[in-house]
Amino acid sequence: MRTDRVSWWRERSLNERVVAAVLAGSALLLAEVRFEHRVVLAEAWRAWLPLGYAAALLLGGSVALLRWQRGGRTVLAALFALAFVVGALGMWFHSGGHPLTHLVRVLSAGRDRKATSGSAPPVLAPGAFWGLGLIGLIACLGDGPDHPAGAKRGAGDRRGERAGEEGDQG
Repeated sequence: MRTDRVSWWRERSLNERVVAAVLAGSALLLAEVRFEHRVVLAEAWRAWLPLGYAAALLLGGSVALLRWQRGGRTVLAALFALAFVVGALGMWFHSGGHPLTHLVRVLSAGRDRKATSGSAPPVLAPGAFWGLGLIGLIACLGDGPDHPAGAKRGAGDRRGERAGEEGDQG
């Protein structure tokens, strides 16, 4: 087994690379949510939900990525599916339990000159978790080269090839 990072990265499938990128995105989201929630963390337990989830995704997801072929892919899919729950709860809490009302207000902001955001939390911001979850699920559940439904290697999978050797792309 090669120990240098470049070789390790090149040996990963396209789906594994996408998951690694999504996990990196979760690290950035964790930092951003921690900053934005800094004031309310002492006041409301629910402000910890996205932080706990993002930390679990980053740490648990990283370990699962290293075990991609040995159950890690399934663990990652479950973690990414949970992102939809976290995003929905965030929209619910950010809107005070009225997400549709607030969504209409956000979408009509360009027409309504009286609409102000004030200090209200951004209703659509938790949707970032939906984006991460969706991309992660696509990578985990796709019929890629290392998925049971994928009979042939995909264009992004170069594992097992020698330098200069073309893979079966058809």
